[in-house]
Amino acid sequence: MRRTKPVVTMILSGLVMATAVAGLYAALHSSLFTVRVVEVSDQPQDAPLDPKEVTSLAAVPLGKVSLISLDLENIQRRLFANHWVRNVVLTKRFPQTLSVQVIYREPVALLQGPQGVLKYVDSDGSLFGPVTLKGRSDLPLIHGLPQGAGGEKLLGQAMAALRAWSSHAWKTPNQISQLTWDEEEGFTAWIAFDPSYRISVILGPEWNPGDPTQAAVNTELFSRIDSVLRYSVSHSIPIRQIYADANKKIVVRTARRS
Repeated sequence: MRRTKPVVTMILSGLVMATAVAGLYAALHSSLFTVRVVEVSDQPQDAPLDPKEVTSLAAVPLGKVSLISLDLENIQRRLFANHWVRNVVLTKRFPQTLSVQVIYREPVALLQGPQGVLKYVDSDGSLFGPVTLKGRSDLPLIHGLPQGAGGEKLLGQAMAALRAWSSHAWKTPNQISQLTWDEEEGFTAWIAFDPSYRISVILGPEWNPGDPTQAAVNTELFSRIDSVLRYSVSHSIPIRQIYADANKKIVVRTARRS
């Protein structure tokens, strides 16, 4: 009797396991769990891809595969092939739906390369592209940067300049429409008040907005530029250029009146 009991237990365990395997096989091949719907959720209003394009990229074989055995990694890989896609969240919604949430890159600037090719720059300084008509048209343009490691370093400084500029409490309505680099003059910011009125602000070759030790210097510099801009607007003085340097006085060149 003592030997019979372990044998019976083993037989029962085997039957339970076989039943579980058979049940799993039946579930995997049951039409009840066949993927019938791909749901694209939480799309922003200005999304660069519409739901049909997302569904096409995902390329889920509807009606041919079980939701249980659906390979999510391959679907993610296909979606990541599009340069606009930053992250993907896939959720299986039983019995027959796959939910797809796409998180997109947010371009904050355009970079024009030495050959004139335009690329988007996202908030962390990463390049992606090509530029399309679906992207924003009001992004500041960065150009004049050299190729190689030097250009990458300057791109980081350019992005720091844009962040520092936008975070400053400006009291005059303006935005940087263009940021250029020159070996002699350093960064020049073109401030757009309207399509017909732009001011160039030459910041100098030694200005490094990416240096955290210069935070106080940057704040002081922006405050001085802000004062000049507010004064020019309130007194209807047309300014052509502002020469700004953290260690020197600001020099203003006015435009000739027509």
